Amino acid sequence: MDPLTTEPLGDSEEEHIEEFDCSADVAGGTSSEHNSPKSSTRECSPYASAIEIADNVYRREEHYLGDNGDISVHSNTKPIRFPGRVAGFRLSDGHKKSVQMQFEGRKFKSAAKSYLKKEKQPDVTAELTRCKDEDSNYLEFSDFGLQCLPTGIFKDLPHVETLFLNGNRLTGLPAGQLTGLPNLRRLLLQQNAIVCAGLPPDLAKLTSLEVLDLRHNRLEGELPSCIYSLRGLKQLILSYNKIGVLCDDIKNLQRLMILIVNRNSIRQSIPNTIGQLAFLTKLDLSYNHIQALPASLGQCTQLTDLYLHYNQLTHLPESIGNLTSLNRLMLKYNHLVAIPESLAKCTRLDEFNVENNQLSTLPAHLLANMSSVRNVTFSRNFFSVFPPGNREQYTHVMSLNMDHNRITEVPPDALSHLGQVTKLNLRDNEIADLYAEDLHHWDNLVELDLGSNHLSSLPDELGALKSLEMFRLSYNQLKCRIPLSFQRLPSTLGKLQQLRVLDLESNQLESLPSSIGELVSLQDLNVGCNRLTTFPPSIGNLRELKVFKAGENDITELPPEIGNMSGLRDFYLNDNHNLNNIPAELSQCPLLTILSVENCPLRDLPQPIVSGGSAMIIYRK
Repeated sequence: MDPLTTEPLGDSEEEHIEEFDCSADVAGGTSSEHNSPKSSTRECSPYASAIEIADNVYRREEHYLGDNGDISVHSNTKPIRFPGRVAGFRLSDGHKKSVQMQFEGRKFKSAAKSYLKKEKQPDVTAELTRCKDEDSNYLEFSDFGLQCLPTGIFKDLPHVETLFLNGNRLTGLPAGQLTGLPNLRRLLLQQNAIVCAGLPPDLAKLTSLEVLDLRHNRLEGELPSCIYSLRGLKQLILSYNKIGVLCDDIKNLQRLMILIVNRNSIRQSIPNTIGQLAFLTKLDLSYNHIQALPASLGQCTQLTDLYLHYNQLTHLPESIGNLTSLNRLMLKYNHLVAIPESLAKCTRLDEFNVENNQLSTLPAHLLANMSSVRNVTFSRNFFSVFPPGNREQYTHVMSLNMDHNRITEVPPDALSHLGQVTKLNLRDNEIADLYAEDLHHWDNLVELDLGSNHLSSLPDELGALKSLEMFRLSYNQLKCRIPLSFQRLPSTLGKLQQLRVLDLESNQLESLPSSIGELVSLQDLNVGCNRLTTFPPSIGNLRELKVFKAGENDITELPPEIGNMSGLRDFYLNDNHNLNNIPAELSQCPLLTILSVENCPLRDLPQPIVSGGSAMIIYRK
């Protein structure tokens, strides 16, 4: 079931158009873009309303129910742009009553509140009639705005298997009326205002029920006993409530396969009886306040997904090693001080993430036994040395994150077998040197982050990182010399030719090598907060460069070749206190959008730059 599937927009004005009143949301200042007093009192234009509506639809979570009964949630989080057609609107048309626009194949009409037609109320009777006439196996009451259900609404509906009541204002279900749904398999009640007292005892009479979705409601404290009586239940989804405890009666749900209780208020340990859920494959207890897990959890040997992140766990039961079917184990953001050795038996794990705990070491050879692990994250712990283990322990790893620890050195051979690693993050440690011998084994690296360490020099062998696309070295102690291999790109095809991002911010660099102009794929260069006085003329060869940050240096002049950077979009020269002139050739950069010369003692900006150059000049003496 796809809730956003619609027919393509046509040319006829007779097509169905959804009308929304968002004037209160936009003009009232509920959006983060309209928080100022001035904007909160302005009149909401139809066009602004249309943009707001499309953005809300684009970003909201959508729930999908598959044929097998599985429920998934999808949401869009990327920035939104509106290049599509907007009908009936011009910048001068602020007086228009409505704006029609297309977004993602869906057609909207936005209007100021005073012009909106009265919204047509959903017809419960019509949906009931449709269901009975078609002998349909589903009943669709989602987003009907229902505060209560009419008496007798579920009478004589033996063919209904799925009941959609999500997105309403229900505080509960009517007692004594669920008997008309003897074959109901899926009951979707998410996004209501249901309280525990609103779930009647006769809910337990739905003996065929397999899926119960109660996320985003107002359940608090203990769950009502009727839920624990649904012995045929396979999926129980309780996210985003205030449930404080799971009772021993959880053992009654013998057929349960998926239990999701994330983002609640559970503080006590999970009951020992959870070990009796022999068919459980997915357990999500994340975002609670759980301090301990029962040893009986190790009896749930069918578990493939175990989510325990964002709790207060200080240790894991040794029995966790019995969960040999685990593919995903999320432990980040807890208080763990140790990892049990038995976890090495979980050889099917594809990710091992213990970010933001209190770990200073790991059991020897733990990772070496986890031959399926592809992503390893030790970030934000108390490691001062690399975890023990042989040099083959990272052989199958593709992403290794050890940032924000206290590591002082990378021991010889510790990272000599990174054959498949494409991302290595060692940021924010205390590393002063790199072993050149290891770097020959890093040839598949795409991202390397060594920022915020104590590096004062780099080995020449860094030039062998032929696949490198992102290289971050900010906040170190690098001085004027950058290694020769980095200054002159080797004749071997591909070496450093892929580099797109180079971050050298906040070092002690006094100059850049002329060979920097050979980094022909470079798109983002940050050399801010150094001691640079100028750039080599070869800088003009960086025709793919889009963002160039060179603020807070000692730059006195810019080479005229800088006008050859045809792709330059953002150029930051702020806080160069000896920069008196900008070459007129900079106006030859056709895409230049931002030129920041803030706090530079410029005598004047060349007229070609002012009249035909950047669209925005940030300038203040």
